[in-house]
Amino acid sequence: MRIFKSEEKLSPEYVPPRLPHRERELSLLETFFSSYIAGRPAVSVRVLIVGSVGTGKTALSKLFGRRLEESNNMARYIHINCRIHTTLSSILKKIVEALGAPIPARGLSPEELGARIMDLLERKRMLIVVGLDEFDGFLHADPRGVYTLMRLGEERTREARASVIAISRNAEILEEMDESVRGMFQAGVIYLEEYDHRQLSDIVEFRCSEAFHSGVMTEEAKGLVADMASERGDARYAVELLWRAGKYAENEGAARVTPEHVRKAAASIYPSIKREMLTYISRHEKLLLLAASRLLLSSGKSYISSTELYQAYRVVCEEFGSAAKAYTRFWEHMQRLEDLGLIRVKIGKGESRGRKSFVTLPGIPASIMVREVSALLESGEKE
Repeated sequence: MRIFKSEEKLSPEYVPPRLPHRERELSLLETFFSSYIAGRPAVSVRVLIVGSVGTGKTALSKLFGRRLEESNNMARYIHINCRIHTTLSSILKKIVEALGAPIPARGLSPEELGARIMDLLERKRMLIVVGLDEFDGFLHADPRGVYTLMRLGEERTREARASVIAISRNAEILEEMDESVRGMFQAGVIYLEEYDHRQLSDIVEFRCSEAFHSGVMTEEAKGLVADMASERGDARYAVELLWRAGKYAENEGAARVTPEHVRKAAASIYPSIKREMLTYISRHEKLLLLAASRLLLSSGKSYISSTELYQAYRVVCEEFGSAAKAYTRFWEHMQRLEDLGLIRVKIGKGESRGRKSFVTLPGIPASIMVREVSALLESGEKE
């Protein structure tokens, strides 16, 4: 019996036709861009989507982009990863490429390139919404470029033809922006809360109906996927578990996907922390990891704020004779550790007004992490 009906429906790049439990946020995006949907853009729109890993930020933006293009055949949504394209010049070249425009991307300054893009949009009466995923990469590498892109075409007296959706997992990103840029986003921020168990169960059910043949995924396996993913509030993790569990069942020639296949999938995604993985990360990532482990151990808390962690990191840097990195670089180290599964970052409400990022260790005792990382740092590793 075949396991998958449409395996590609579990791909990280796949955007489903609907996003369970993100209907309100999708409706809000459509409200923000109502003039674009109607084809009468009065002003440029800038929206910031913020949420932890697996809360649906990228899928939400892409699904909105698809609906925008379906509603208005003169509108284009262009999705750009700012970890890859970190400068204004690179982003503008990507826009030119996406539009298939007869504009020479080389030999022109960013200002000239931006002007050519706007000329093209006005001539063809087109509109674009640019989705800037992992927006921190652009903000930290080229802050002036961020301001220039946000103001693209604003000096023209005709219709506003370029708008932006910025996407970040950093709850404090507004605080890191220049005041002039922050003001552009202030009225258009969408925070995505982590999914709870019930919501993840619905998402698992929906994705199974899309990807697997009927009856292949047992109810027990679905329940275990939802249980595991709800510990992280992470729909991306749930989808990854579904795909890997299906592949294990397929490899064994099984007729159904069982909880044992799910357990095998979980073990393959985030195996127990190995010393080799810790030797692979940079010195400052080790210092950050040690600071997090020590602070979690001494405070007895489940989570610590990124602000608390940064202060602890600076203390650890001093202890080991290293110059502490600036906060923006510190945040990039945090993102990498999270991508490797060594820490988990979630967004929540701080004691004072506003959202904050909180950090914990996923599935490993802080005491063990302190011991392992300390041993590596004390072994005399250089910067």
